[in-house]
Amino acid sequence: GSCSGLSYAGRVFYFLTAFPFQLLFSFTIPNCLKPRLKRFYLLSFLGSVVWIAVLSYGMVVLVERFGCILGIDNYVMGLVVVAAGTSVPDALSSVIVARDGHGDMAVSNALGSNVFDINLGLGLPFLIKILYENKDLVLLKPRPEFDDVLVKPHSKFGFILLGVLFCVYLLLSCNKFRLNRTIGAMFIILYGLFIGYALIQELVCDGGVEC
Repeated sequence: GSCSGLSYAGRVFYFLTAFPFQLLFSFTIPNCLKPRLKRFYLLSFLGSVVWIAVLSYGMVVLVERFGCILGIDNYVMGLVVVAAGTSVPDALSSVIVARDGHGDMAVSNALGSNVFDINLGLGLPFLIKILYENKDLVLLKPRPEFDDVLVKPHSKFGFILLGVLFCVYLLLSCNKFRLNRTIGAMFIILYGLFIGYALIQELVCDGGVEC
């Protein structure tokens, strides 16, 4: 009784939150599954890219405002909230292929998506900005006198991420590169420790940020 009620409430919540977007998408993106609209595949692709850009911008703005309210730096919010949100589709696809018995494909998807995000997701926008403004971007040392894209020097998190990557490889090698429940639990614990450290470092050690 209670479980079915919660399931029904979840479906209602999903419908109410997804319906406005489905309505907008249906009017702005041609459905190429219909035979008469197949020739508009390019328009459908471009419309999807535009919507991804718009929703991504809205997500970043909301996360930034939410972090400001909580007193958490934008870097940490991106490291925790935005990274988790953008990785949900990758996680779902990895679960699907893992259930089909393709564990190697699930691992390759997790690694390949991050390589794509780092090299193309960061490299392409930065390259476009550099070509447009004809000047380099300053990433490690913010200079207020220049209107550049500034990234604060949180080099410690870079070393922590390298350490996490080393731990992942060590756990896999100790288990002869086999995925099981123990490895899954260790990965979740490792991620929880990383998130905990990031939040404690920001809220306790650094005292948060002011809006």
